[in-house]
Amino acid sequence: MVDIEEEFVLEPSYAKASEDGDDEDTCATQVQKLREKLKKAVEEKQEYLEGWQRARADFANFKKEEASMHVDREARITANLAEAIIPTLDSFEMALGSASFRAADPQWQKGISALYQGLVGSLAQVGIEQFSPRGEVFNPYKHEALREVATDDASLEHTIETVERSGYSIGERIIRPAQVSVYARKAE
Repeated sequence: MVDIEEEFVLEPSYAKASEDGDDEDTCATQVQKLREKLKKAVEEKQEYLEGWQRARADFANFKKEEASMHVDREARITANLAEAIIPTLDSFEMALGSASFRAADPQWQKGISALYQGLVGSLAQVGIEQFSPRGEVFNPYKHEALREVATDDASLEHTIETVERSGYSIGERIIRPAQVSVYARKAE
């Protein structure tokens, strides 16, 4: 840190007073006033520096918050898209599983299946994944149990027997849980 007294230079009016041999008290008073002004200037400088540093930190936090909100906004838009298309996919799944579909012309079946797969593929391109968890262990976060199916096999207990309606997710976020039938041990 620079010593204040070494850096201090008298202004011409003060220098003249001391050359004329005026009263030493006047010079001491003037020096004291200048020291007070300098002290005040140093305090103001520190206050401005701290204010600037706070503003800079606030701006950095604002930028981080905005980036986070942008990512959340994109995820919500994607989820809204999925929620609008999922009922159509459900209709396709019901049609693909119907007896009249299986009895239809094979070329027509192939075309309808291709349309369905195209929709599922388009959703996958924007990060929306379909899951049909047949054979997996029941997870209440990802699955909605519609009914229990009795079993004697202990290894099947709490596993999914059938998927009634597929589930959809974006990453780890579940848009809609899969509706499933779950194996349960028979009461003895």
